[in-house]
Amino acid sequence: MARDRRAAQQILLAIFLTAFPLFAQPPSHRTYLVSEGSPSQKLSSGTIWLYSYSWYGLQKIRLAAIQNGVAVVPMDTDRLKRQLDPNPETEACIIVLQLSAHLWYRTPNMPRDKFWNNLPSAINGLGRATMSSAGKTQLILPPMTKRKLTLLYPDGRAAVNVKLTLSIYLYDMNHCGFHEGLQLGEFLTDKTGSLEVLAPLVPLYLDVSYYKKAGSGPAGVAYSNNFGFITGTEANLVLKEQWQLTDDDSLLDDYEIKVLTASGQPRKDIVVYLSWLTNRCAAGAPYARTDDAGAATIGLDPSITGLELMDGGPYSADDPKAEGKTRELTDAELHELFTNHKLTIHW
Repeated sequence: MARDRRAAQQILLAIFLTAFPLFAQPPSHRTYLVSEGSPSQKLSSGTIWLYSYSWYGLQKIRLAAIQNGVAVVPMDTDRLKRQLDPNPETEACIIVLQLSAHLWYRTPNMPRDKFWNNLPSAINGLGRATMSSAGKTQLILPPMTKRKLTLLYPDGRAAVNVKLTLSIYLYDMNHCGFHEGLQLGEFLTDKTGSLEVLAPLVPLYLDVSYYKKAGSGPAGVAYSNNFGFITGTEANLVLKEQWQLTDDDSLLDDYEIKVLTASGQPRKDIVVYLSWLTNRCAAGAPYARTDDAGAATIGLDPSITGLELMDGGPYSADDPKAEGKTRELTDAELHELFTNHKLTIHW
């Protein structure tokens, strides 16, 4: 009797799983039919990548190849996590589709938990996704856009004949603010300061230096000495900034600082340590050393926020021997240095 009951239960379980496949294990792969603009414009080739980033850097793995418009993408998130081995501090994940060395698509950033809980939804963020009658996912990418960038100086002058490296913006929130993105190549601006690039309507990144006004400082108007410019998402962009594209664009000038003892004797080998405003790391560094006359010529621009004299060279703030061996210039002294291009310190 018990044996017959167990047999009946097994038969009912088999019927239940057949009738309700939702409770079965999810498929280990999903097939995508990938096209651009319309279903008929299928991609001949390409690569789908998975990127994750944290303060410690960028990590990526290859998800699938696209061949004749078809990509078979693994859905085993546990295996993908082991393969990627993401940093525990991962902030977000991104799906990237690469068509060639300089043609890319990317999804918006997605929080890691949401990403891993619904990988198909993350991939669908590349474009418009629908299910086909055969159970495959039709993924239609938006057409690439011919985007125009025009670089102007604050007075309206065009940045003419300037060579620039462009990328699709991806991530620059690591410990040094170093950008890791999707390269679009090198471009040359024309007589109007303009260039054109083929890219989706996402933020772009220019490998370029520029000054940004940042209130007031010892030189009067203060600037942040920045590197790396992130654009908006418009097809036509006019970017007006205090660019540093040529030597003539620099606000750097030479200044002399002399360090003497209280009795007027020159102090040799005093290190001049500078601090400045920037959007990157390394906002402070030893810059120059005084000579036999106690003098050092230093290049300064209005991004400088502080200047410190160090006896004996660079030091660690944790080194007890460094105590009493430094002297920071006051705001009044910095103002005098910028005003007269010379300053004498008795120390």
